[in-house]
Amino acid sequence: MSQKISDYAVTYLLLFVGFISKVMPTIKMRAKLGKMIGFILRSADYKRKIITFNNIAESMPEKSTSEINQIVKESYNNLGTTLVELLAFPSFSDADFRKYIEFENFELVNEVYNRGKGMILLSGHYGNWELLAFCVSKFSSIPMTVIVKPQKNKIADKYVNEYRSLGGNKMISMYNATRSLLSVIRSKECMGLLADQSANESTDIFVDFFGRPALTFTAPAALALRFDVPIIIGFAVRQSDCTYKVMVQEIKFDDLKNDENGVKELTQRHVKILENAIREHPHLWSWQHRRWKHQPK
Repeated sequence: MSQKISDYAVTYLLLFVGFISKVMPTIKMRAKLGKMIGFILRSADYKRKIITFNNIAESMPEKSTSEINQIVKESYNNLGTTLVELLAFPSFSDADFRKYIEFENFELVNEVYNRGKGMILLSGHYGNWELLAFCVSKFSSIPMTVIVKPQKNKIADKYVNEYRSLGGNKMISMYNATRSLLSVIRSKECMGLLADQSANESTDIFVDFFGRPALTFTAPAALALRFDVPIIIGFAVRQSDCTYKVMVQEIKFDDLKNDENGVKELTQRHVKILENAIREHPHLWSWQHRRWKHQPK
C-alpha cells in the first residue's frame, strides 16, 4: 500500500511539473525549469551520481575532475530538460514542434522508408530522444512502433506513454517485444529503438564502447540482416537556443552476411556512431545507467 501511495505522489508531482511546463511561454524558460529538475535529480540520489561520475571518468580518462563534474551536472540537466519537454507535449501544436526541432536531411528518412522494406530507427538516451522519436513519425506520417522500457511506477508510466503516443507512435514494452518486432518488420513499417543500455547476458553480445566491453542488444543488427531492413540512426542535439538539430544517417551493411560475425560487426558499427556522438557532446548522454555492469567472463 505504501508503494502505491508513493507512486501516486510521484505521478501527481510529475503532472504538476507538466502543468508548469505547458504554460511556460518560451523554450528557454522551459529549459531553465529542466535544469531545476536536473538539480533535484542530481541531489536526490548520491549513489547514482557516483555511478555517473565513474562512468565518465573511466570512459574519458583524459578529462580532469572539474571537467567530469561539469559533465555530470549537465547530463542531469539534460535529463531534467527532456522530462520537462516531454510533459509539455500535450500543449504543443505542430508549429511548436517544428520550432523545437530541425532535421537537416529529413528527406533521407522518407527515401529509405519508400524502398518498401520497412525501417529501423536507432538512437540513444541522448539529447531529447523523446522529441526525436515523436517528430519522426509526426513529420513523416510513417507508422512507427517504439520499444520502451516500462517504468517501475506503473501509474506514471501510463501517462508518459500516453504523451509519447500523441503523434501516432505505438509503444511496446521491451519485455514482450519479440512478436511485435517481427510483426512490424513483416508489415514493412518502422520501429524505433534505443540500444544503448546494458543488455541480456544470455542472448546479447559484447562490443567495444569507449575502450571497454559493453553488453549490447543484438536485435537491431539481427533483424536488419535477416530481413534486409535498412537502419537509420540520428540524435537530437540541443543548441545554444535550447532547440534541437538532427542529422540522420543510414548505416550500410550490404557487405555483411546474416551470421554471427555479421551481427557483431553491424552492432559495433552503430555503437561506434553513438560513441562518436557522445564524445562530441558528452553532456547530452545519460551516463547514469550502469552501462558496463556486465563484463565477459
